[in-house]
Amino acid sequence: MNGTAKAAAAAALLSVLCVLLLFSWLALEEAFPAFHFAPARFLDQLLPLGTLGGIAEGVSRFLWERRGLDLLMQAFVIIATVVCCMAMLKPGRGE
Repeated sequence: MNGTAKAAAAAALLSVLCVLLLFSWLALEEAFPAFHFAPARFLDQLLPLGTLGGIAEGVSRFLWERRGLDLLMQAFVIIATVVCCMAMLKPGRGE
């Protein structure tokens, strides 16, 4: 890497860090009125008031009885994420 590329990389890193700090500060300091502007009729439709006919209990029972399947799916998602990240960071042929 020559001096210009190192300077550009450092400037990009500094810019990303500044943007992350700015958005972090905004997220922590400023209130976010998620449903402040939503009409009242939509707020009633966000979550049903009933128990959904036992669906949550059935899904919970299925996952706890087949815990290995759940862990296998989670492991697959994590490994797929790692592989995709490594593929994105792989240097190209022309570099």
